[in-house]
Amino acid sequence: MKRIILPLLIVTLSTLAAVADNKFSAEELKRLDAELALAPQYDKSKTARIDSLRLLSLKPGFTSDARLRLLMEIAAEYATFVSDSSLLYYSKAVDLARLKRDSLSLTAARLGRIKVLGVLGLFKEGVSELTDVESYGVPKDLRTDYLDAGRQLYSYMAAFAQSGTYYDQYCYMLNFYRNEQIRSLEKATPLYNEFLAEHYYAQGLADRAKHLFNDIINSVPDTENVYARAAANMAIIKEAEGIDDEAAYYLALSAISDIKSSVKENTALQKLALYLYRQGDIDHAYQYLSVSLADAVFCNARLRTNEVSRLMPLIDGAYKVKLDDKQQNLMIAIIIVSLLSVAMIVAIVMILKQMNRLHQVRLHLKEANNIKDEYIGHFLELCSIYMDRLDNFCKVVVRKITAGQAEELVKLTKSSKFAEDQHKLFYENFDSAFLHIYPSFINEFNALLQPEERIEVKEPGKLTTELRIFAFLRMGVDDSAKVARFLHYSVNTIYAYRNKVKNKAIDRQNFEENVMKIGTIN
Repeated sequence: MKRIILPLLIVTLSTLAAVADNKFSAEELKRLDAELALAPQYDKSKTARIDSLRLLSLKPGFTSDARLRLLMEIAAEYATFVSDSSLLYYSKAVDLARLKRDSLSLTAARLGRIKVLGVLGLFKEGVSELTDVESYGVPKDLRTDYLDAGRQLYSYMAAFAQSGTYYDQYCYMLNFYRNEQIRSLEKATPLYNEFLAEHYYAQGLADRAKHLFNDIINSVPDTENVYARAAANMAIIKEAEGIDDEAAYYLALSAISDIKSSVKENTALQKLALYLYRQGDIDHAYQYLSVSLADAVFCNARLRTNEVSRLMPLIDGAYKVKLDDKQQNLMIAIIIVSLLSVAMIVAIVMILKQMNRLHQVRLHLKEANNIKDEYIGHFLELCSIYMDRLDNFCKVVVRKITAGQAEELVKLTKSSKFAEDQHKLFYENFDSAFLHIYPSFINEFNALLQPEERIEVKEPGKLTTELRIFAFLRMGVDDSAKVARFLHYSVNTIYAYRNKVKNKAIDRQNFEENVMKIGTIN
């Protein structure tokens, strides 16, 4: 038993550990989807903030210094939101600074413009402006901004080149500006830790880099750009280590930060789309890549637009295949539902028919009960008549015998009229009772005969001898001897009538069986 339990325990603990280590889950997707749903609200707040600054900058009465500060603030707000507008306002700030002969503000505005030129993919213009700024000399107060502008510009250029000789040159310049920036920044700040972590990773010191990036993620609000960049860099490290689920987790954190900050110049969402595509989640992959493309176009971030454009055919093709499969499945479902609907309609029609049949059965049963009651009434009436007649006959017999009129009594009993009256009364009551039970008997019976041989009834409500014989048959009295006794005919006469009528039938062989079916419910 121990040999069985121990391996199972090890497997279970390993599975639980794997689940615990798997940071990226459906919950992270739900959180990201929820933030994407809120993106229009974040963008609306961003736009409202920029609009208020723009309206403020147009008001009269501001000093040129105040107006310059407003232009720089507006340009910075637009930087990763709408890069064209950012470039416009940095250019306005440059013009105003030149007009004021404010060299410090002029350099600051030009450095801001260099960063935006990188976003727009205008690398030649950016390098030209960076070189021009260097030639005039960078004030000490703007040394950090200068290095940051150079680092960002060559970072975009390296990302665009991807490989080759120029790529190596751009990476060299990127590392130069970053290393210089590390020396110029105050230590232990989030920016310092970010650039130091990037330096460590470039030197192959991934563990040190992860430690610093984690410090930023755990200490900085997720609405800060430095948080988004730290999470994106952690994703790069995890992907290099082959831990794709953790890479996706950090990409989700970075994407959420970008959404909250209305950063349209982003990479996390498109990389996460590629990860989800590889995982088979085509719907989310297509959705995220579409959002990333829309953001890049909105911001006019040419590098990001180019990156997304390379991925779009791959994921779009897979999405269209899945969409075609869904449409095919939908068509199959529609056909199945249609067939089921037809089957249901048929079933309903059949049920309605059965219900109508049951209703007819109930009516027939009700009618049969009424006929039975009436038949019992006829029977009791007939019995009453016979009892009255028998009682009267007994009185006549007693009176005749008492009066010594025995010969008259014998004469009376021998009279055929007396018997005929009794038989006539019986036939009338039998015919009336039977036709109440089977009111369509005569018509249905004639339908079994050849047209020229059908029986004509002279008196309504009365049966002919042939009809009366087969009426007994319909009531289940098949014995000709019994019928003969009821009708006071000989057995041979009954046989003769039956054969005579049978010979007139359309279906002679099944005639009597068909008679038995008269009045039944089909």
